[in-house]
Amino acid sequence: MITRHNPAGLHRPIGAYVQAVRAGDWVVTSGQSALDVDGKVRFPGEIEGQTRATLENVAAALEGAGAGLQDVVRMTVYLADYAEYGAMDRVFAEVFRDHSPARATLLAPIIYPELRVEIDAWAWAPQAAT
Repeated sequence: MITRHNPAGLHRPIGAYVQAVRAGDWVVTSGQSALDVDGKVRFPGEIEGQTRATLENVAAALEGAGAGLQDVVRMTVYLADYAEYGAMDRVFAEVFRDHSPARATLLAPIIYPELRVEIDAWAWAPQAAT
């Protein structure tokens, strides 16, 4: 079964997508960024704050579909400037500690110029048998 989720704590999608999709035991998020619930950029131009805020939004998207950061197996990080890789990676190390997921990091323009990072996630979160 496939279910689509737009958790209340996240901004409304700005296009034809949802924040997370559960397909059986998999949960996949849309690209998340450092937008608050009103769609305003948090920590404009500041990579560490934006990475933390983005990971909080990834966590909220996952939780809305019954998963959490501990369930993440793969992430894709899109950076506006590859020179910010080290700062982004330090935040990842703090957040994930001993359960780091597989990850790809790409250089990419991001929809709002004030945003420095966007992240999507794949999580494996088996549902309880019914």
